[in-house]
Amino acid sequence: MIKKIFSNELVKGSLVLFVTFNIFNVLNFIFQFSMARMLGPSDFGILASIMTLLYFLALPSESIQTVVSRYTSKFKVENNDGKIKNLLFKSLKNGLFAALVLFLVLMPLFFAFGYFLNIPFSVVALCGLMLFPFLLIPATRGVMQGMKKFNALGWNMIFDSSIKVIAAILLVYLGFGIYAAVGSIIIGGLAALSISFIPLKKVIKSKSEKADFSGIYKYGSPIIIVLLPVLLMQSIDVFLARRFFSAEIAGHYAVANLIGKMIFFGTLAIAKTMFPISSEKFEDSGKDNEKTRKIFYKSLIMVLGLCFSALIILLLFPSLLISLLFGKEYLEITGIVFNIGIAFTFISLANIFLLYGISINRKINIKFMSLFVILVIFQGFLLWFLRDSLWNFSIGMIISSLLLFIGSLFVVRRKG
Repeated sequence: MIKKIFSNELVKGSLVLFVTFNIFNVLNFIFQFSMARMLGPSDFGILASIMTLLYFLALPSESIQTVVSRYTSKFKVENNDGKIKNLLFKSLKNGLFAALVLFLVLMPLFFAFGYFLNIPFSVVALCGLMLFPFLLIPATRGVMQGMKKFNALGWNMIFDSSIKVIAAILLVYLGFGIYAAVGSIIIGGLAALSISFIPLKKVIKSKSEKADFSGIYKYGSPIIIVLLPVLLMQSIDVFLARRFFSAEIAGHYAVANLIGKMIFFGTLAIAKTMFPISSEKFEDSGKDNEKTRKIFYKSLIMVLGLCFSALIILLLFPSLLISLLFGKEYLEITGIVFNIGIAFTFISLANIFLLYGISINRKINIKFMSLFVILVIFQGFLLWFLRDSLWNFSIGMIISSLLLFIGSLFVVRRKG
């Protein structure tokens, strides 16, 4: 029975990615835990805002990886490495060009961001350099994901985080402060990019074959549309907390948000495993949704199990968790971490529903775009209205995240 369970493609792939992806997450959280302790609440509040900005910069990265994974799955069904190679190098070329253009175009926005949140422009501008690894590495990781090379994908991310943690701790210790934390992310990304070609030797050595990517931008648009609200819902609160509260309180809330993100990133491995498998079965079965539904239901059960386990821990041992990971100076958030956990549970569920919808070609039209825009605007107004205390602020997160989850149900349930 156990052997049968672990021979299942979804379970096996999810297990591999779950283990490696959560080692990656643990290393990322070690990075943030160590920075929280070494920088203190006030400076960590700045870093948290910077990290939130990085999530926005990473949105194109996530969408590129998802699109590349989707097309790689399609070419894998055709057993055509030449088309995969063509996809890989076109993605790298376009990513480099986009990074250069965006870096120049976004400079005024970076200045406004730093001014709005009282962060030195030089720190924010340094973040702009992250566009280069962010827009290049999803090409190689997307191919690995689409070819179901989950071991290689997971270990590449672990290498990325390991380099980042080592560089950050060393450079902060040497006195470079917030610049060290930001710079280490760039160092880790470039290092991971440099070794990401190794597991793709077979594809790289194959003869490139021209492929039709005429629908790639059309396909990429809905991915950005559905990933953007997921990103915004887990990020806007950090920006607004820094604007509404003192630097000290904003730093405390940033830790609560980070604990919530532990739930989201803990389930992300399952969603990333489900996506290429569901996409491949959708293409291979003549667009028969029956086979993909089984994949989705198994994924959903695993996500629910992980979220429920996390919520039990946050309900029973919040003080112990906070003290062990961040230190006693952050115990002020003990009363809200369970609320934040509930909010991120809804976000995690919305994410897997939306990714499943993309994998079976659910169309995202103007109506759904408008729905997501309204939800994000509503969240901003709700958090502004409930800014009188961290408790009320966290309730606002639950309400807005629940609405996002409800909106994601419509994407999956609609026809076509």
